[in-house]
Amino acid sequence: MSKGFLNLLHLNMNLVQYIKELLYQYECVIIPQLGAFLTQPVAIRIDREQGIFFPPGKELSFNGLLTHNDGLLANYIAQRKSISYENALQEIQQEADNWSKKLKTGQLVILKGIGELRFNSEQKIGFQPYNKANFDTNSIGLSSFTKKPLSKTIDSQPLQVATTIIKTIPMEDSKKETLAFTPEKKKQQPAYLKYAAVGVLTIGLLGASYFFGNQYLTNERLKSTEVAQEKIKTNVQEASFDIGELATLELNVISEEVAESSVEVVSGDYFSVIAGSYREESNALKMIDQLKVDGFDEATMAKQSADGLYRVAYGRFESKREAIQLYYFLVNTLEEEAWYLAE
Repeated sequence: MSKGFLNLLHLNMNLVQYIKELLYQYECVIIPQLGAFLTQPVAIRIDREQGIFFPPGKELSFNGLLTHNDGLLANYIAQRKSISYENALQEIQQEADNWSKKLKTGQLVILKGIGELRFNSEQKIGFQPYNKANFDTNSIGLSSFTKKPLSKTIDSQPLQVATTIIKTIPMEDSKKETLAFTPEKKKQQPAYLKYAAVGVLTIGLLGASYFFGNQYLTNERLKSTEVAQEKIKTNVQEASFDIGELATLELNVISEEVAESSVEVVSGDYFSVIAGSYREESNALKMIDQLKVDGFDEATMAKQSADGLYRVAYGRFESKREAIQLYYFLVNTLEEEAWYLAE
């Protein structure tokens, strides 16, 4: 059995694992000629109707338009397997071709620990992430849990209103004189006071449920983080390497209307629309100068990536709405290459 075949067999068994390891550290992992997996941070969520608590994490998605090789995956595999960059790229391409053939014949491609790929009704690659996949290093080991809401029991019997009958009772005295008197009417306690007391008790129970649910989530997060810490350190440290200057990404998406209510201002320093990432700062500065010559006066440096790349932005905003509007204008109207980054 040839060494090349053994390397390919080893890659087929570990390509998904390599992708998973990179997703813990990078926002975008591209499989050349197939597509890219993207991560976006999400805060803690509570499904109040179902009573489900979801820990903070990263939302995983797939973009079939990002197919240009940026060298990240190939360099990582070359370093892990001690082979050349060219051999690693060739092996990735063979596996990507194998996945494409399965998708075109209607088969399901299962990526263990990530999700499932399949062709949708528009003959484009669709992605269904696994709910248990969480690539946030601060939330490893945390899972969603369900708390049954407190049941509220309200007496559904119809309200009965007491009817007071005033009756005049005739009496006779010893002198044969007719006397009459009217019984005194007793005051009754208003019925609404009883229901007000029930309402106060119900609100108190709901508040206690919410407080203890948050306390439980905090305790679970502390215990799970402690157990997974050593494993995360090993995986993340192995993913550090020098991949040289990266090419800019191509992105073409279908235009969508940005509704006023669909964009929520979240906590953070800046929201940027990125034109490209560079290993050398001098190349990034040249890119900024070129963008300003082309009319993008707000071009500037964005926050440097975790692996030391210099990001060049068309614009950098404090408002998420402004950043997304610029992003759609660039990729849909001007057909420029860009991608959105929440710093």
